[in-house]
Amino acid sequence: MLSNLVVCYLFLGGAGGGACMVLSVLGLLSPRDAIAAACSSRGGAALANAAAFSDGSARLRANASVCCQPVVWRFAPVGMYRRLFVSGHTASLIALALGAFCLVADLARSDRVALLFLSPTPTFITMGTWLLVAALSLTCVTLLMWGSANGARFALVRIVQALSCVVGLGVILYTGLLLQGIAAVPLWATPWLPILFVLSSVSCGVALVLLSSYAAGALSAFESVMRRLLTADILVIALEALATILLVAASLHGVSPLNAANGLGFANNPTDAAAIASAGELLCGANAWVFWLCFVATGLVIPLILECISLNDSRKRPAIACVIACCVLLGGFAMRYCVIMAGLHPVAVSAMMFLG
Repeated sequence: MLSNLVVCYLFLGGAGGGACMVLSVLGLLSPRDAIAAACSSRGGAALANAAAFSDGSARLRANASVCCQPVVWRFAPVGMYRRLFVSGHTASLIALALGAFCLVADLARSDRVALLFLSPTPTFITMGTWLLVAALSLTCVTLLMWGSANGARFALVRIVQALSCVVGLGVILYTGLLLQGIAAVPLWATPWLPILFVLSSVSCGVALVLLSSYAAGALSAFESVMRRLLTADILVIALEALATILLVAASLHGVSPLNAANGLGFANNPTDAAAIASAGELLCGANAWVFWLCFVATGLVIPLILECISLNDSRKRPAIACVIACCVLLGGFAMRYCVIMAGLHPVAVSAMMFLG
């Protein structure tokens, strides 16, 4: 029903969209004086002419005329800001592009790819495809703005950043809604699934930003930003753990996971049986070691511990942040893999059980 490519593009799309949103928020919160320069509407020519006057009164009149000129703010980020955002948006662009490639490869046929853009019926996958295209386009534009020597209007940059934030949120929300819309799988048909995917995508986005800035050598220059990102990620990971518990609890309905793994329970219909079996498969099934070791331990527990340690040790914080980012990305992929695998297999098993 769903291939491994689906796991890949849900993970890559979520991580890329999360990084796009995180970087957009950081860009909007960046101080204007550090990333923009003020100039007159005449490009500073009046200021240059004022300096050529030798007479004091003439200088005064020239400076007054310059002050009367409307000031235009041009985008001109300093070196470290440019390095931070260029590396971050590059990582986001790569993740989004790879996610789009996995989506196209999963569809396999060119006519099915064309239907994503030409179909008159809106579905989660068509909306997600358009969101991916929009995110890729806006990330390319933002990357050009941060990397270009010719400063664009600062107001235009702010608009692009705000749009990128909204589109990034749409991408990470779509990855969960896509699975929730498959009503045949009870494990996914719960509002806790898109919430879990959104939280995981935000955490993976923070991880991409930390890794890319560390690789570019810009992480140490933004000590306060790094500390705030890690503090925010602690809250996000804690909420992610809570969303996981609620997702599993919604499927179990109070049944022991050991009983559910053995096909025992108190379900009254195939839908409840499939939900119970999915929860049992997730907690005690064939891929349970991936769930507990790669997602719970590596993706949740270890990052939480390391983040608390890093907040109290500023010297080792960049290196610890890099380890945290790797753990979060591994956990994000493992979570999606386990949730998809746990949802698919028990559906067929429960149907056979009730038909038999």
